Amino acid sequence: MFDAMPIPGAPFGIEVKADLAASFTAAEKEALRQLYRRDGLILFRGQKLSMEQQMEACSIFGPVLRGEHDGYLVSNVAKDGLLGDLELLFHHDIPYVPEPFLAGALHALEVSEGVSGTKFASGLRAYERLPRQLRERLVGLNAVFVRPRHESRRNRLIDSLPGDNCAVHAVLPGQRGMGRPFVFVNSQSTACIIGLPESESDALIEELFSYLYAQDNIYEHKWRNGDLVIWDNLALQHARGRITHGVRTLQRVTIARLSYDQQYPADAAWFSDLQEDPLQSFGTRQNTAQSPRGAAPAATLAAGASRNP
Repeated sequence: MFDAMPIPGAPFGIEVKADLAASFTAAEKEALRQLYRRDGLILFRGQKLSMEQQMEACSIFGPVLRGEHDGYLVSNVAKDGLLGDLELLFHHDIPYVPEPFLAGALHALEVSEGVSGTKFASGLRAYERLPRQLRERLVGLNAVFVRPRHESRRNRLIDSLPGDNCAVHAVLPGQRGMGRPFVFVNSQSTACIIGLPESESDALIEELFSYLYAQDNIYEHKWRNGDLVIWDNLALQHARGRITHGVRTLQRVTIARLSYDQQYPADAAWFSDLQEDPLQSFGTRQNTAQSPRGAAPAATLAAGASRNP
């Protein structure tokens, strides 16, 4: 039905030839969903989509957020772009709320040759490589995810500020629509594994990282103008290096059942804060005792925000 193949040179991901501005039959939409679920990442090249067209295309894969702040630019040059030139550690988008985003989609509007790519690590492939004994040990374990306050290392509960939110998720969830287990911890916001002494928790998390971030379990997407990448935000995680040169403007759409605002309405100022200075989402940027909105906005930065590379 579609011309599809594994992304050349990538350990996972499917490249599909299709014009996403076109209309699709129900059967074609289901075929695209099946291709997406195979690895949790699908690539379309040569697209030229408005924000509305991108949202419509993404709705094939799940419910699209259409709120005031749910479609935006991730850019180091655009006046209204978010995240600037920041380096972002591997993360899932907003894992520190009960319902993290289901998927993300980035569309390259203008990118310079050689500009920083987006890296993806597969929790599905990591699980497949775990020794049987380690798999059995992980069954029933849960991890705590915290809002990131440090951009260069894993965040812990001790880093949290008054008003910060956190959430508990299974270390081995199942892939939506498929049920395949995957490893769900990340290098920015997984604080600890519940029920284990700190040293044991840290050692287990680092052991899982060795499978997640193995070189042959990472795909770095080198952006070309017109690319659209849609990825499973739960089964996969993503990162990017610091942007040191060139133009990098990507159009972002989010697939989710609930927005960040709906899950944490007390954090009403996160978007305006992010526009002013994305670094404000890290560190002790304000005295929460003097501010009715509490700590810095959570959905702001990479390790968890919908504002991602």
